[in-house]
Amino acid sequence: MVKQIPTLLKALHERCSPKSVNEDVDQLTTLPSGVLNGLLEKLKTLDVPDPYLVKVRLAAREAIQAWQTNPDTVSNSLVVLSRPVEAITPILKEGLQDYLVDCDVDFFLSAYRRSSDPLSITEHLKQELEPEEMPLAQKKIAPVTQTDIHEHTPRVVVIPNLEQCFLRCIQGWEGIEYFQTLSTQDTSRFWVFGCNHWAWAFLDKVCQVSAYLERTVTLPELTADDLQSWLRPLITAVVTKANGEGFKLEVKSDGKDYWDTLANLAFGNGAIASHLWLKSLRMKSEDLTAEGTLPTDAMQIHLVLTKPVLPTLMTLEPMDRYLLHSLLLHGKMTRSHLALSLGETERAIRSRVQVLRRESILIQKGQYLSVHPAYYPKLRTELSNNNFLIGQA
Repeated sequence: MVKQIPTLLKALHERCSPKSVNEDVDQLTTLPSGVLNGLLEKLKTLDVPDPYLVKVRLAAREAIQAWQTNPDTVSNSLVVLSRPVEAITPILKEGLQDYLVDCDVDFFLSAYRRSSDPLSITEHLKQELEPEEMPLAQKKIAPVTQTDIHEHTPRVVVIPNLEQCFLRCIQGWEGIEYFQTLSTQDTSRFWVFGCNHWAWAFLDKVCQVSAYLERTVTLPELTADDLQSWLRPLITAVVTKANGEGFKLEVKSDGKDYWDTLANLAFGNGAIASHLWLKSLRMKSEDLTAEGTLPTDAMQIHLVLTKPVLPTLMTLEPMDRYLLHSLLLHGKMTRSHLALSLGETERAIRSRVQVLRRESILIQKGQYLSVHPAYYPKLRTELSNNNFLIGQA
């Protein structure tokens, strides 16, 4: 009887313990491609998380009002900082375009991709910002007074992606120095820049960018409640199948522990959290055909949330670390720019790019490579431990 006590205690513990999201995990399976692709498309339609919009709007309004009050002493710029895997352009557009109704808001370079020749980046930027104007060096810009600003509608210029306006190579950041000069001399306009933390840390080291663009704000970390509210539209969604017919998805909601874990693993970042959430979804095996596909007559699919986990990171070679660091610094890069930033030939990096793509660490869309958001938490730790210059977030 004494020998049976541990077994009895274990059985009692299992019976009394609360049910977990991984209950009956053996009866669950990964999502078939039809469901997964449908959810990926739905993810793209999600609105920008409200905490991002609130932070950007309050910071912009406060900075603009301070500049309007004291244009001769207060900075006429604001830099919005984000994690490298967060797309900041839609955040700035949704946050500012229809919010600053009392200002003339112009977005420049929203879809800009740096020139194939890094040394021509500055000229490209000038063509966008000063297409028919006298070059800045030849202008005589009169000081802007408070009266000037209040008598005219304030002009706000938004440059969403500073990381696309330079390349980490010799003379590759002259475009940023151009922005520094332009924004500080042209005080008739207020400037909003978007940039990721890693690029900002690099630019501050090589050209002291924070001495010119002094005012910064960081996107907030999303809480468990924020993430649950943001992803709620996907919990009951209608997805279109390949044949054009639609079926309804229902995700079994889970308790606070799930969302707390998701928020912690993702560093409170929406881009990371959405991918981890998607990867945590499972279906009951009995709801699929023997071939593991969705039944053609399926009209409603029930999905189950399992415990979110970060993907396993392969053992990285030294070249991998430099390659990934450059991609996180710049957001998106072509192979030629990636090779230039590393001081290597395209042929030298081709095999490592292929390996990282096979491991799903890299994503390729057209000619551009980027890092999969789900791998960011582990990559940040890996690169920090190997003394790479990274940002605060």
